[in-house]
Amino acid sequence: MFLFEEPTCASCQKKIEGNEEVYVKLTYPKRKGMTEVKAWLRNEGFFYCQACYGKTT
Repeated sequence: MFLFEEPTCASCQKKIEGNEEVYVKLTYPKRKGMTEVKAWLRNEGFFYCQACYGKTT
């Protein structure tokens, strides 16, 4: 199957684990349609762990 990099926090580079609460920075898409959510987040988003998101807000 495909090998993808594990998602990491954009601030502290901590590996994002499954079922962990994260915050994702995205731009709103112009196009409509269906997509695989995990692939879209991995390609278009910036992940922030809960600890780093709390520091910035």
